[in-house]
Amino acid sequence: MKATSTATFFILISTLAGFAGGYWLATHNTLKHLDASGEFSHKKTSLVDIDVKKTARASNRTVASPTNMGLAQYVSVDNCGTTVLENTDKDELFLAQNASVIDTLAFLNALEQSGEKEAYKKMGSALELLRNAVKDNPENFQILVDYFADSGTESQVPYYITSVLHSADIVDKELLMANLVTRLSAQGTAIGNTKLLHLVSSRGMHVGNDEIVSTIKNIALYSPADSTNRTFALDLLMPFQLNSNEKNKVITDLSFALNQAPREEVSFIVENIIRFSDKSERVTLASSYLSENNNFETRVAILSTMHSGSVKPNDVLKAALFRIADNPSDPLSNHARDTLMYVFEIDNDEYNRLRQGG
Repeated sequence: MKATSTATFFILISTLAGFAGGYWLATHNTLKHLDASGEFSHKKTSLVDIDVKKTARASNRTVASPTNMGLAQYVSVDNCGTTVLENTDKDELFLAQNASVIDTLAFLNALEQSGEKEAYKKMGSALELLRNAVKDNPENFQILVDYFADSGTESQVPYYITSVLHSADIVDKELLMANLVTRLSAQGTAIGNTKLLHLVSSRGMHVGNDEIVSTIKNIALYSPADSTNRTFALDLLMPFQLNSNEKNKVITDLSFALNQAPREEVSFIVENIIRFSDKSERVTLASSYLSENNNFETRVAILSTMHSGSVKPNDVLKAALFRIADNPSDPLSNHARDTLMYVFEIDNDEYNRLRQGG
């Protein structure tokens, strides 16, 4: 009986040793990447080679930290060194860690630069890590706010984390987000305005908020006439939110921009010239833009405003369109014919006239 107990004891010890050895082998690769403080340190053998200390040593720079430099610079690709995203298991290992917000931002930057086919799937997992990290944690939320405000122009990561900021459930979040809008506006830069417009439009922060609407108006009125920011800002505004002088400035600036606009922007410019003009002026503007003196894109764009209802059909425009439709050498002829048939009221004789012209 004693011998049996002894044998059982040794079998138990051997089994436990086997489990311990297996556990050590399974966790060794993870543990060897933890520094003395217990934080995940991205060594050469980790999923991404983004060890800021190694990079700093290689270039004889002082190691930066969030306390003495902007967070955006701390987690930028420039500080991350060469990205190596070859081992999916290691990527998943990182995503399984309780990584800090800063490390996760660095991971997102590295993924963005990697060009890896599966990068966007991993980005989704990383964004979920951030979402959990800031859900009810004001300190982590502030780290993301600082990163969003201070990040440079190259990375798209700030735009990816917009939904994370909006999803947080912390005290005074609306006030903190409004302060972020003010902070971006105070930067007075094109990239700051781009991020501001993206932030407010993603959740309709401008709706019913006069202060944010005023900020958007300033971008629309004082950005370069051909800038994407002006286009974006105008798209967020309603005509009634601008006084007559402001609307006149918008129309003047857009009319100037129209003369130099690339083809793909013409339609938007014409649409907004009509949208911000007084209804009494729209027929005159439309008649002017239908002239053969204008390029084809401008003329087609004004027809689109008739189809959308921004310009109401009347006898003046009807006569102008019939002249175009009756001229087979005019490249707008078929478009004018379609507009007359589907937008304007025509009688049987006019219908037959259009059919014969076709």
